[in-house]
Amino acid sequence: PLPERFSFTLEHSPLGSMATRDIVARAIDQNMKQTGSTHVYLVTAHLDRAHLLNHFPTIQDRLNRHGLELGVDALPVAPAAHYVVGGLAVDSIGRPHARETGQIIPALYAIGEVACTGMHGANRLASNSLLEAVVYAARAADHIIESNIPEGNKGLPAWRADGLSDLVEHAPAMNDRAALRTTMSQEVGIVKRNDRLHRAQRRLALLSDEVDMIWKKAVPSREIVELRNMTLVGQLVIEDSLSRTENCGLHFNADLDPA
Repeated sequence: PLPERFSFTLEHSPLGSMATRDIVARAIDQNMKQTGSTHVYLVTAHLDRAHLLNHFPTIQDRLNRHGLELGVDALPVAPAAHYVVGGLAVDSIGRPHARETGQIIPALYAIGEVACTGMHGANRLASNSLLEAVVYAARAADHIIESNIPEGNKGLPAWRADGLSDLVEHAPAMNDRAALRTTMSQEVGIVKRNDRLHRAQRRLALLSDEVDMIWKKAVPSREIVELRNMTLVGQLVIEDSLSRTENCGLHFNADLDPA
């Protein structure tokens, strides 16, 4: 018999695994939490193997490392962070505005995954990011040319390094990065709850202080800059999640679910 009729995703939607990605991701997340497993299985043995290999050669290349084959083996899968589906709120030509005042930030444009345009709706639509990037890149370029924006005469500040030493031990930064990823994945994941969001908020506040201590003592490196930026982005994601008052697509908080 075909495996579709036995899929646990049918408990969440009559479309089963063909439902929208937010529904399927939450179904997988719930199943993993109920079973204590780190994954579920994607069954492909009933599908045409030659067709799969022709359409998904990159996936098969990755599976080769684990001795798995499309169209033959059950594949362990789990939801993962994909794209941010949001970011700097921009107008129709890609200009972001300040959150506090709502005023357009002059001479700044945000295009692609860093921008929140509304073109995706409440779910990230496959291939829509490419269309979005092309459309907003063209609009921003046209606006820059038409506006004849003058070049700024403000020089960049000097790279802050005088009087600082190289980072001798990288372990603290590595541990902080691992802690950040674990907290965001477990507490600010697919299905959120307010108590876990507040716990994550407290942890990232402490982590931010720790990162700032490293930042002030050591010469800035890629690892430190990335960790500092990642911590800030995490705090903003948590803040935005706590401010939501309704569920919409992949933005889901179980404490807001009327069911």
